[in-house]
Amino acid sequence: MGFERGVRRGRIWDDANLLHKQIMRFPFATTGNTENAFERGFATTLMATEEQYNEEVVTQIKKGVSVQSVYAFGKKHRPDMTLGENGIAVEMKFIRYGGLKDAIGQGYLYRLKYKFVFLVLILSESRKEVYDSIENGEEKDLDDVLHQLAEDLNIFTYLVPAFQIKKPGMRKAISYFEPRL
Repeated sequence: MGFERGVRRGRIWDDANLLHKQIMRFPFATTGNTENAFERGFATTLMATEEQYNEEVVTQIKKGVSVQSVYAFGKKHRPDMTLGENGIAVEMKFIRYGGLKDAIGQGYLYRLKYKFVFLVLILSESRKEVYDSIENGEEKDLDDVLHQLAEDLNIFTYLVPAFQIKKPGMRKAISYFEPRL
C-alpha cells in the first residue's frame, strides 16, 4: 500500500489553502497550555467555519462522526481532526521536550490514508530556543527535512510558539505550506 494520491488542485486543495489560512491566524500563544486545550480550541474554530469547506470537518469532539484511523504496528492511529474521509488529516502536538520526530512519523502514517497531512507543532516556552534557532536559519537540516516533506510527500508542518513573540520581525508561525494556484 502506498500513499494516497494528493493532487494540488481541486476541491480538497482549496480546503488545504483555507486550512492554511486558519492555522496562520489562530492565536496559539493565547489558547492553552496542554495539547488537549490546543486541539479543542482549533477543532472548535474548524467546526464554526465548516460551511466554508468543501469537505466535512471531522473532529474528535464532534458528535456523530468519527475520525478515520490508520492501522500500523499492531494498532490504530487517528489524527486529531480531518477534512473529509480521506482528504486532509490534521495532527497537533504540544512540544515540551521531545516529540518532533514522533510527529513526523505520525505524518508518514496518516499519508497512507489521507491525501494531505497538516502537522501543527506547538512549541512550549521551554522549547523557545528551538523556535529561535529555526527562525534564525540555524537548523538547516531540520528546515531541509520539513521542506522535503511538504514538497514531495504533502506533509505540511507548522511550527507555532505557545508563547508571545517579542523580537521584532519574527514570524508568528513558521509554515512549510506553499499555496499554489
